[in-house]
Amino acid sequence: MKTVIMKQRIIYSAVVIALLVVSLPACKKVAGLRLQEDVDHTTSTIDPHINKTAWQYLKDRSVNDPTDTVFKRMYDAIVYSGIDSNEYLQTGRTFIFMHNDAVYRSGNPTDSYFGRYKIGSAAGTKWSDYSKQQVKNWLLYLIVNGEYSFDNVTPDNVEVKSLLPEGADAANPRSIMLFRVVNDRNSKFTINDFTNSVRSTATRTAGILSDNGPIHVIDKVVEYGTK
Repeated sequence: MKTVIMKQRIIYSAVVIALLVVSLPACKKVAGLRLQEDVDHTTSTIDPHINKTAWQYLKDRSVNDPTDTVFKRMYDAIVYSGIDSNEYLQTGRTFIFMHNDAVYRSGNPTDSYFGRYKIGSAAGTKWSDYSKQQVKNWLLYLIVNGEYSFDNVTPDNVEVKSLLPEGADAANPRSIMLFRVVNDRNSKFTINDFTNSVRSTATRTAGILSDNGPIHVIDKVVEYGTK
Protein backbone atom coordinates (compact mmCIF):
# COMPACT_ATOMS: atom_id res chain seq x y z
CA MET A 1 0.00 0.00 0.00
CA LYS A 2 2.81 2.40 0.93
CA THR A 3 4.49 1.63 -2.37
CA VAL A 4 1.34 2.55 -4.30
CA ILE A 5 0.93 5.82 -2.40
CA MET A 6 4.59 6.70 -2.98
CA LYS A 7 4.25 6.10 -6.74
CA GLN A 8 1.14 8.26 -6.86
CA ARG A 9 2.96 11.09 -5.10
CA ILE A 10 5.87 10.88 -7.55
CA ILE A 11 3.52 10.97 -10.53
CA TYR A 12 1.57 13.87 -9.03
CA SER A 13 4.77 15.86 -8.39
CA ALA A 14 5.97 15.27 -11.95
CA VAL A 15 2.65 16.46 -13.38
CA VAL A 16 2.70 19.62 -11.24
CA ILE A 17 6.24 20.50 -12.34
CA ALA A 18 5.35 19.91 -15.98
CA LEU A 19 2.32 22.18 -15.70
CA LEU A 20 4.43 24.89 -14.08
CA VAL A 21 6.97 24.73 -16.90
CA VAL A 22 4.26 25.03 -19.55
CA SER A 23 2.17 27.69 -17.83
CA LEU A 24 5.05 29.93 -16.71
CA PRO A 25 7.26 30.43 -19.79
CA ALA A 26 8.46 33.81 -18.52
CA CYS A 27 9.87 32.42 -15.27
CA LYS A 28 13.61 32.16 -15.07
CA LYS A 29 13.53 29.18 -12.69
CA VAL A 30 11.16 26.43 -11.55
CA ALA A 31 12.00 24.38 -8.47
CA GLY A 32 15.45 25.93 -8.49
CA LEU A 33 16.17 24.87 -12.09
CA ARG A 34 16.91 27.44 -14.77
CA LEU A 35 14.55 27.26 -17.72
CA GLN A 36 15.68 27.57 -21.31
CA GLU A 37 15.20 31.17 -22.36
CA ASP A 38 14.00 32.40 -25.74
CA VAL A 39 16.93 33.41 -27.92
CA ASP A 40 16.75 35.52 -31.05
CA HIS A 41 18.55 33.72 -33.87
CA THR A 42 19.82 35.78 -36.77
CA THR A 43 19.37 34.04 -40.10
CA SER A 44 21.35 34.87 -43.22
CA THR A 45 21.84 33.70 -46.78
CA ILE A 46 25.01 33.60 -48.84
CA ASP A 47 25.27 36.62 -51.11
CA PRO A 48 25.99 35.36 -54.65
CA HIS A 49 27.37 38.75 -55.75
CA ILE A 50 31.15 38.78 -56.09
CA ASN A 51 31.45 42.52 -56.81
CA LYS A 52 33.87 42.11 -59.69
CA THR A 53 33.71 41.38 -63.40
CA ALA A 54 33.70 37.86 -64.75
CA TRP A 55 37.15 38.46 -66.21
CA GLN A 56 38.57 39.62 -62.87
CA TYR A 57 37.03 36.65 -61.10
CA LEU A 58 38.58 34.26 -63.61
CA LYS A 59 42.02 35.84 -63.21
CA ASP A 60 41.74 35.87 -59.43
CA ARG A 61 41.16 32.13 -59.45
CA SER A 62 43.70 31.19 -62.11
CA VAL A 63 46.83 33.33 -62.06
CA ASN A 64 46.58 36.04 -59.39
CA ASP A 65 46.74 33.70 -56.40
CA PRO A 66 49.05 30.66 -56.52
CA THR A 67 46.91 28.93 -53.89
CA ASP A 68 43.72 29.19 -55.96
CA THR A 69 44.09 28.08 -59.57
CA VAL A 70 40.82 26.24 -60.26
CA PHE A 71 40.35 28.06 -63.59
CA LYS A 72 43.98 27.92 -64.73
CA ARG A 73 43.33 25.59 -67.67
CA MET A 74 40.53 27.84 -68.89
CA TYR A 75 42.78 30.88 -68.61
CA ASP A 76 45.45 29.03 -70.59
CA ALA A 77 42.85 28.26 -73.28
CA ILE A 78 41.96 31.95 -73.54
CA VAL A 79 45.60 32.95 -73.93
CA TYR A 80 46.34 30.19 -76.44
CA SER A 81 43.26 30.72 -78.61
CA GLY A 82 43.64 34.47 -78.89
CA ILE A 83 39.99 35.15 -78.02
CA ASP A 84 39.46 38.77 -77.04
CA SER A 85 39.40 38.87 -73.23
CA ASN A 86 37.04 41.86 -73.49
CA GLU A 87 34.31 39.30 -74.17
CA TYR A 88 34.45 38.59 -70.44
CA LEU A 89 33.90 42.27 -69.65
CA GLN A 90 30.77 42.79 -71.74
CA THR A 91 27.48 43.21 -69.90
CA GLY A 92 24.32 41.21 -70.49
CA ARG A 93 26.14 37.89 -70.73
CA THR A 94 26.07 34.51 -69.04
CA PHE A 95 29.45 32.84 -68.62
CA ILE A 96 30.20 29.13 -68.36
CA PHE A 97 33.54 28.75 -66.58
CA MET A 98 35.58 25.57 -66.87
CA HIS A 99 36.96 24.17 -63.65
CA ASN A 100 40.29 22.47 -64.32
CA ASP A 101 38.53 19.09 -64.08
CA ALA A 102 36.40 19.97 -67.12
CA VAL A 103 39.57 20.08 -69.21
CA TYR A 104 41.65 17.22 -67.86
CA ARG A 105 41.23 14.52 -65.23
CA SER A 106 43.29 11.46 -64.47
CA GLY A 107 42.38 8.64 -66.83
CA ASN A 108 41.16 11.12 -69.47
CA PRO A 109 37.45 10.30 -69.17
CA THR A 110 35.34 11.25 -72.16
CA ASP A 111 33.49 13.88 -70.13
CA SER A 112 36.66 16.01 -69.95
CA TYR A 113 37.70 18.12 -72.94
CA PHE A 114 41.03 16.38 -73.52
CA GLY A 115 39.38 12.97 -73.17
CA ARG A 116 36.40 13.82 -75.37
CA TYR A 117 38.32 15.42 -78.23
CA LYS A 118 41.12 13.03 -78.94
CA ILE A 119 44.12 13.57 -81.16
CA GLY A 120 43.85 10.50 -83.34
CA SER A 121 43.25 7.76 -80.78
CA ALA A 122 45.04 9.50 -77.93
CA ALA A 123 43.66 12.00 -75.45
CA GLY A 124 45.00 15.52 -75.60
CA THR A 125 47.50 16.69 -73.02
CA LYS A 126 47.72 20.43 -73.72
CA TRP A 127 45.79 23.12 -75.58
CA SER A 128 48.39 23.35 -78.33
CA ASP A 129 47.37 19.83 -79.39
CA TYR A 130 44.33 21.54 -80.94
CA SER A 131 44.00 24.34 -83.46
CA LYS A 132 43.56 27.82 -82.04
CA GLN A 133 40.28 28.15 -83.92
CA GLN A 134 38.85 25.00 -82.34
CA VAL A 135 39.71 26.22 -78.85
CA LYS A 136 38.37 29.70 -79.60
CA ASN A 137 35.09 28.26 -80.88
CA TRP A 138 34.77 26.20 -77.74
CA LEU A 139 35.24 29.29 -75.56
CA LEU A 140 32.74 31.27 -77.63
CA TYR A 141 30.16 28.54 -77.10
CA LEU A 142 30.59 28.97 -73.35
CA ILE A 143 29.48 32.61 -73.49
CA VAL A 144 25.75 33.25 -73.82
CA ASN A 145 23.91 36.38 -74.88
CA GLY A 146 21.58 37.45 -72.07
CA GLU A 147 21.65 36.87 -68.33
CA TYR A 148 20.33 33.51 -67.13
CA SER A 149 20.38 32.19 -63.59
CA PHE A 150 18.05 30.81 -60.93
CA ASP A 151 15.78 33.85 -61.09
CA ASN A 152 14.67 33.23 -64.68
CA VAL A 153 15.47 29.58 -65.49
CA THR A 154 12.82 26.99 -64.62
CA PRO A 155 12.42 23.19 -64.86
CA ASP A 156 11.36 23.78 -68.46
CA ASN A 157 14.31 24.17 -70.80
CA VAL A 158 15.21 27.71 -71.80
CA GLU A 159 16.88 27.97 -75.19
CA VAL A 160 19.72 30.50 -75.30
CA LYS A 161 22.09 31.75 -77.96
CA SER A 162 25.86 31.46 -77.58
CA LEU A 163 28.56 33.62 -79.17
CA LEU A 164 29.69 30.73 -81.36
CA PRO A 165 29.02 31.78 -84.98
CA GLU A 166 26.14 29.89 -86.57
CA GLY A 167 27.32 27.01 -88.73
CA ALA A 168 30.64 26.64 -86.91
CA ASP A 169 29.52 23.35 -85.34
CA ALA A 170 27.78 20.90 -87.67
CA ALA A 171 26.10 19.19 -84.71
CA ASN A 172 24.76 22.52 -83.48
CA PRO A 173 24.30 24.75 -86.54
CA ARG A 174 22.28 27.37 -84.62
CA SER A 175 24.90 27.54 -81.84
CA ILE A 176 22.31 27.19 -79.09
CA MET A 177 22.42 25.94 -75.53
CA LEU A 178 19.62 24.83 -73.22
CA PHE A 179 19.38 25.73 -69.53
CA ARG A 180 17.07 24.24 -66.94
CA VAL A 181 16.88 23.90 -63.16
CA VAL A 182 16.05 20.37 -62.01
CA ASN A 183 12.87 20.30 -59.95
CA ASP A 184 14.13 18.50 -56.85
CA ARG A 185 15.60 19.36 -53.45
CA ASN A 186 19.05 20.02 -54.95
CA SER A 187 17.79 22.37 -57.72
CA LYS A 188 20.74 21.58 -59.96
CA PHE A 189 21.36 24.01 -62.82
CA THR A 190 21.89 21.88 -65.92
CA ILE A 191 23.06 22.47 -69.47
CA ASN A 192 21.69 20.69 -72.55
CA ASP A 193 19.55 18.43 -70.40
CA PHE A 194 16.86 17.31 -72.84
CA THR A 195 15.45 14.09 -74.28
CA ASN A 196 18.01 12.28 -76.48
CA SER A 197 20.76 14.78 -75.64
CA VAL A 198 24.22 13.41 -76.34
CA ARG A 199 25.38 14.94 -73.07
CA SER A 200 23.60 16.55 -70.14
CA THR A 201 25.95 18.50 -67.90
CA ALA A 202 25.11 19.46 -64.33
CA THR A 203 26.98 22.51 -63.12
CA ARG A 204 29.46 22.21 -60.27
CA THR A 205 28.51 25.66 -58.95
CA ALA A 206 25.83 27.93 -60.38
CA GLY A 207 24.43 31.38 -59.83
CA ILE A 208 27.64 33.29 -59.13
CA LEU A 209 26.73 36.89 -59.92
CA SER A 210 29.53 38.99 -61.36
CA ASP A 211 29.18 42.69 -62.16
CA ASN A 212 28.50 41.87 -65.81
CA GLY A 213 26.49 38.65 -65.70
CA PRO A 214 25.94 35.26 -64.04
CA ILE A 215 28.70 32.65 -63.93
CA HIS A 216 28.06 28.90 -63.87
CA VAL A 217 30.98 26.54 -63.26
CA ILE A 218 31.30 23.14 -64.92
CA ASP A 219 33.67 20.29 -64.10
CA LYS A 220 32.67 18.23 -67.13
CA VAL A 221 32.59 19.05 -70.81
CA VAL A 222 29.51 20.70 -72.34
CA GLU A 223 28.27 19.36 -75.65
CA TYR A 224 25.17 19.91 -77.76
CA GLY A 225 23.68 17.26 -80.04
CA THR A 226 21.06 14.54 -80.27
CA LYS A 227 21.53 10.79 -80.20
